[in-house]
Amino acid sequence: MSTPFKIRLLLFLLTLSFAATAITISLTFHKEEILERDARIIEKRLQQKENYVKSLLTDPQYFQSLKSLDRNGEAAIHNINKLCKEQSIFLYTYRNGRLEFWGETRIVPETDAGLKEGVSLTKWQNGWYEAIKRSDGAFSAVCYIPIKSSYPFQNQYGLVNKFSSRLISTSNLDIANLTDKQVYNIRNAEGKYLFSVKLKSAITTTFYSKLELWMWCMAVLFACIFMNYLCTWIVSKGHPKTAILILFAYFLTLRLVSLQFNWFSTYFDITIFDPRYFADNFFFPSIGDFLLNLIASTWFLSFVYTYRFQIKLSKWPLNTWVSAAIFLLMGIFISLVAVQVNDIFYGLITNSNINFDLSNILNLNWFSWLGVVLLCITVLNLYLIVEIVLVISRRLNLTNKQRVIIFLSGILLITIVRIGLRDFNFFYLLFFLIIFIRGWYMFKTTPSFNLGIFVFTVLIFAIISSLKLSVFQYQKERESRKIIAQKLESSDDPNTVLLFFNLEKEILKDDLIIDFFNQHSQDNGLLSNKLQRFYFDGYLSRYDFKTFEYDADGNSLNNGSTLLSHFKNLVFTGSIKVSEYFYRVNNTFGIQNYFALLPIQQGGRSLGTLVIELKSKAFDDPNSFPKVLIDGKIDDNDIMRNYSYAFYDDGKLVNQYGKYVYSLVNTDFPGKLKEFVFTDSNGYSHLLYQTSGRKLIVVSHANINWLMQIASVSFFFLVLLFFAGIIVSITWLWNHLRDFNFIRHTFTWKDLLSQTRILYKTRIQASMVMVVVATLLLVGVITYVSISIQYRDQQEEALLGSINKIVAGFEKQLFSNGELAINEQIFNAFADGNAVDLEYYDTEGRLLYTTQPKIYEYSLISPRMDALTYIHLAKFQQSEYVNYQHIGSMYYLAAYKPIRNKFNETVAYLGLPYYSNIDEYESRIGQFLNTIINVYALVFVAIGFFAVFMANQITYPLTLIEQSLNRTRIGRKNEPLTWHRNDEIGSLIQEYNNMIEALEESAQKLARSEREIAWKEMAKQVAHEIKNPLTPLKLGVQLLEKSYKENDPNFNKKFEKFSKSFIEQIESLSHIASEFSNFAKMPETSLEEVDLNAIIEKSLAVYQQVEHVNITLNAHKKQDLMVKGDKDQLLRCFNNLIKNGIEAIPEGREGSIRIDIVEDKNLAKIAIHDNGNGIPEGLRERIFTPNFTTKTSGTGLGLAFVKQAIENMQGSVHFKTEAGKGTTFFITLVLAS
Repeated sequence: MSTPFKIRLLLFLLTLSFAATAITISLTFHKEEILERDARIIEKRLQQKENYVKSLLTDPQYFQSLKSLDRNGEAAIHNINKLCKEQSIFLYTYRNGRLEFWGETRIVPETDAGLKEGVSLTKWQNGWYEAIKRSDGAFSAVCYIPIKSSYPFQNQYGLVNKFSSRLISTSNLDIANLTDKQVYNIRNAEGKYLFSVKLKSAITTTFYSKLELWMWCMAVLFACIFMNYLCTWIVSKGHPKTAILILFAYFLTLRLVSLQFNWFSTYFDITIFDPRYFADNFFFPSIGDFLLNLIASTWFLSFVYTYRFQIKLSKWPLNTWVSAAIFLLMGIFISLVAVQVNDIFYGLITNSNINFDLSNILNLNWFSWLGVVLLCITVLNLYLIVEIVLVISRRLNLTNKQRVIIFLSGILLITIVRIGLRDFNFFYLLFFLIIFIRGWYMFKTTPSFNLGIFVFTVLIFAIISSLKLSVFQYQKERESRKIIAQKLESSDDPNTVLLFFNLEKEILKDDLIIDFFNQHSQDNGLLSNKLQRFYFDGYLSRYDFKTFEYDADGNSLNNGSTLLSHFKNLVFTGSIKVSEYFYRVNNTFGIQNYFALLPIQQGGRSLGTLVIELKSKAFDDPNSFPKVLIDGKIDDNDIMRNYSYAFYDDGKLVNQYGKYVYSLVNTDFPGKLKEFVFTDSNGYSHLLYQTSGRKLIVVSHANINWLMQIASVSFFFLVLLFFAGIIVSITWLWNHLRDFNFIRHTFTWKDLLSQTRILYKTRIQASMVMVVVATLLLVGVITYVSISIQYRDQQEEALLGSINKIVAGFEKQLFSNGELAINEQIFNAFADGNAVDLEYYDTEGRLLYTTQPKIYEYSLISPRMDALTYIHLAKFQQSEYVNYQHIGSMYYLAAYKPIRNKFNETVAYLGLPYYSNIDEYESRIGQFLNTIINVYALVFVAIGFFAVFMANQITYPLTLIEQSLNRTRIGRKNEPLTWHRNDEIGSLIQEYNNMIEALEESAQKLARSEREIAWKEMAKQVAHEIKNPLTPLKLGVQLLEKSYKENDPNFNKKFEKFSKSFIEQIESLSHIASEFSNFAKMPETSLEEVDLNAIIEKSLAVYQQVEHVNITLNAHKKQDLMVKGDKDQLLRCFNNLIKNGIEAIPEGREGSIRIDIVEDKNLAKIAIHDNGNGIPEGLRERIFTPNFTTKTSGTGLGLAFVKQAIENMQGSVHFKTEAGKGTTFFITLVLAS
């Protein structure tokens, strides 16, 4: 059993083993196992935290230190950092049931009353916690361990209801109710019951599902490796096409089966296979399938690329027309592949919700980066296809000139067709430029790594990618703008309507509103403030808000002029009911207008009607409010923030939104009825949509400027260059690590360079680029970190500046006679006047007033000051303090400052939270990062080409010397080099010049010596050859003399016989003299156009009748194959070679002489093959040496003549031989064309 077979068998068995394991897991897996496994993890980790807390609280020294935390600021900060931040354990201390110290604001129990000693479970408004309490007299310390969050709503900004990540990372479990049956009881370290958990109805990720997925992945991987090895074995047997077809069929079948059954999204619920993010067609139902398709195609193309030189289109030479047709078909194939790739990525951009906006790299999510990786792999596939096609095309019977003509003709034809179809663009020209560069590099130069061409090719791919992305996004953006215009026409807001359903129920149950109607109060200021702060803030703050109060008889409670019947008439005249009590007014062009008729009742008795009217704010952006308050069910619709829009009625501006400043009177936007019209002005693209003869909607979007386009090119250039570097490195490692000797002996950088044979020029280029890149990266990282820190400092300084000004104004406006005159209405008015969010705390850190009450109403955090902030202000007596706080996982910056009275006493604290600072920070840093990438990429490209130029300049003298050495010939006049500078290169050139002088002198001496030796050897050989016929001549004369003297009666017959023999020997002597004369006086070669086929056919005619020898001619061109040569010398050359071939065939073997003629580029290649005994290995080096022969007779001048004659015709001759099988002589001649 051979080793390759063992490897294939092992791979097959591994495939079966992993597949069997996956099937076993699938069949034996039960959901109850997930419940028990995950629950045990929670229980174990919770008990670990519990034991840790108990070890702290039972430590007498530590527990004693807790008693002074409210007075010891340093110890308090240490505990906050150690417990709250590192361990996620919240520490609180109480004295006489009153809170003294709190370590976290997520929950802040004001008292420990009702909390038993030891361990207990606590349900807070925002989650579940395990409480551990220890008391000592009036003092008690309580640690809360968060178990599971339970917010009233969830969103992507930090509010997610799940178990603490410190307990478990999966989301398969939930807290069980009393009615749930399949549960697992969680117990504390003492074995006492805490709570129960249950499985969620939809299980997403489990240990067993991950294990099964990994088993299937390993099975498929080893199956692919098995098929790869099998196809490699088939190639080794001489069937590369069969191997390629088998591997293609395997991958195609594998993908079709997985696409048909949709395993990954159906059984494993993997995010990247979710069609919500991307779906195009059957072959690309998700971005995950897109990735798998690319992996399969890359594997297949890599296999074909590996064996590309073994792929033959035909066993027989192809004529020029067939070759041209195949070459054209290859070009069409590459074009179709490029078009298909274009369509696929167009679908990825337009049919997905993935963000590919490169103007802010920090906003790219992991889906965006996955899309970039897909692009890199696709570029690799295109390169492999181009490389494979070019290698195959080298076997075609076409000259480089013919290839260029066909290539340019195809491009011209495509251009004419595209112009005719009005679809001309430069993208395909850039792609064909890459093909042309690679083809020129392959057909015209010696294949070696060229850094300049490499970088330039990557740059072109980056330009294509950037421009295509811009075009695709441009088309997608225009379609999105059309949808936005249609939505704006409807004057409806689904998010607002969604909020109404819960809002109206809460308002009807509000005690303050019921009391207001019971008291028939005419001052609705308190009511309006209550409604606005608790119900119509957040997302609804984008509406102007009015209330109208009516008693049970429909009379206005505040003597307003608007009657209740007015709103009832709106209902009857066609207002659309959007919820139980809310309506949307029709025909409110440019304004969203809602109103609600809320019946206020108590105990079934009608108290009156509360009418709430909401109108979208005109000429104003929505108020800023914390994103953390947005319910995840609400579509935040960030896309609208990138647009500006306006409504015109009768040419007058009704409403507008966004950064673009529209004219009050429309003179710039001529629309068309019910048509979408695009126009550009002031750096913006405007969509005009005229809904009727008088009404016009304008949706505007900023155009992409050339700087942003360059930034996109720079981004793709760096990404593709990095990816190409990874591929080159992996390829190099794979090629060298397979060599055991390389692994065993290569330890130094010098050895690595010698193994890889990197040119000195390339080393210089790479070194220069690497030094510059390393410097740029170092400077870039330092700059980025420095700017980030500076910008954060600027944010903090700006926030502190704002809080100082606000506190100064606060103290000036709200202090009256040394006392602070403030209530919630005054506080909100002050905050609105300064257009900021504010928080007002008393000296104990309790929150009194806030502009964002819902944060505390929803119990997202407790109404207490941040623990670190309170310590710095109250304990360390700092005059101001700024730090980062968080709600859920949303972090924000907040500044605080004490408020002092005229006695310089702190009476309260004012907080200024900056909820949007992270978004602003990321936006600014993203723009800065884009600028760095933009500039550095341009510098990198410039440095790359500069490195190529400098390396060429530095290595030019070495190249000059190399060329001179290549031209150096012994026995010829070698020109010395000239170098005008007295440097290292000058010394090297001087040594070279000295060397060629010495070489010339030595060559002359050697030539004289060799001539002498050669003539001596030749004289010996000629003397030997002359002696051969002279001996029988002498013997014959002696025999004739004897017969004559003896009067031999047969003398006449003998004389006649010996006469013929004498003539033959004399002719032999004449032949030897002629051969010697011909070689010694080699006639000058007269180059002219010679029909090669005619010469060979004339030579064949001489030997065609030789018995037992079959001579065949395989000519690619049957006639008119004109070469540069000497007609007579060519005929003698072929006569000699054919004659030698015939003589080399042993007796008893049917002889075969085959002559093949192939036209390759500007050369004619002739192969003369015989099936003789071949040339013995010891004699091969001397086969072209004059006077050397392998036969028992002959001068040994025939092959020497052939070599000299062919080389005089600017051709070449060499041979290949195999003992016992025959010899093939290869002759190359220059075509006359």
